[in-house]
Amino acid sequence: MTQTPTIQEIFNQRYHELFLDVRAAQANLLKADEPILSGIDLEQSKTSRSLLRVEKQAIREKNLNQKHALNYLTENLNQINIQVEERLIEELNSTENLYRKVIGIEDTIPQLLDLLNVKAATTSRVESLALELPWFYQDLLKLVNQPKYRRTDSNGKVIHVDSLRAALNRFGLENLNPVVLSLAFRRWLPQITDPYPQIKNRLWDEALATSIVCRKLATLYKVDENHAFNLGMLSLLGNIVVVRLYFRLFDIVQREALIESQAKQEHELHDALSRLVPAGEFLTQMLDKYALPVSAALITKMDMKRIFIANAMQEVASSESLSESTPLALVLKQARGYSRYRLLKMYNLIDMQEAKDYVRTLNLPKGALTSLKTTDIRTLNLQLTNTPN
Repeated sequence: MTQTPTIQEIFNQRYHELFLDVRAAQANLLKADEPILSGIDLEQSKTSRSLLRVEKQAIREKNLNQKHALNYLTENLNQINIQVEERLIEELNSTENLYRKVIGIEDTIPQLLDLLNVKAATTSRVESLALELPWFYQDLLKLVNQPKYRRTDSNGKVIHVDSLRAALNRFGLENLNPVVLSLAFRRWLPQITDPYPQIKNRLWDEALATSIVCRKLATLYKVDENHAFNLGMLSLLGNIVVVRLYFRLFDIVQREALIESQAKQEHELHDALSRLVPAGEFLTQMLDKYALPVSAALITKMDMKRIFIANAMQEVASSESLSESTPLALVLKQARGYSRYRLLKMYNLIDMQEAKDYVRTLNLPKGALTSLKTTDIRTLNLQLTNTPN
């Protein structure tokens, strides 16, 4: 007897599908609502006339051949993924390599975040440190000159910001923590994830949504809003690592298998291997298994002195239970669940009853749901001053 999946299992499956491909996730949801036809119904729907015995036999043979070919491909894909996971585990053992090479986190980033959480921070000190990041100047100017952050003079003319100091002043010290971290995080995102090109967008969507919801919940739990925001965004570091490594290792293992099969003149195997592509379902399994512990290791590696989030991340990585959590860990656990729910809702992948059932499992504090419903999870929502540059 098949066991009915829980709301969490349904929710996780939908989110995995969304993570890989929005349209495919929506199509799968529609298919789930369609009536299931029997084999006889399917065969009769193909043609309105009775098939001759020879035609029926030809169809059976074709289906058997297709099934054999599919099974052969699946078998080889599984073998590739087994080797990929073995190498993935080896790579994950070196936090230093993940930090420096796989993601490429500059030491200046945690130093900047620490500085921005010191009351005595000044724009000149931030500017001096930011100049150590070769990409920061251009990325910040591009952001500050977006229409939503532009200022105009008394004649209505747009004031174009063209210096680092002016850009920093425009945002203000109180906004620079989320600005700095967001710009850095976008640079860490994987760029090539074929045949799932949307993955980098989903990673960014979830990181931004989680950090915003964390900051909102922080006020209810009386924890530092900047700490909560940083924890929310940096909790996705492990996801970036697993995604980057999976696609790179898949290419390496597949290439090695192709070379070996060619040397042995195993033509059928070589043809099957050349047709394989990274497996989305396997990738999401790897994310579920490894992402959170990797995030915890990388946050610890950042060794921030003023942003106290490493212990909370370790706590979340070691347990999925909401009970007996420290306030900051609880903020992240609830924010992860709520932000994913909002993303599913955004793409019409969860109905009203499913939404109610799922949100109830998050055990959000009193007043949180009312506040979160009106929170925009797609933008930083920065409140800028109108002081001159």
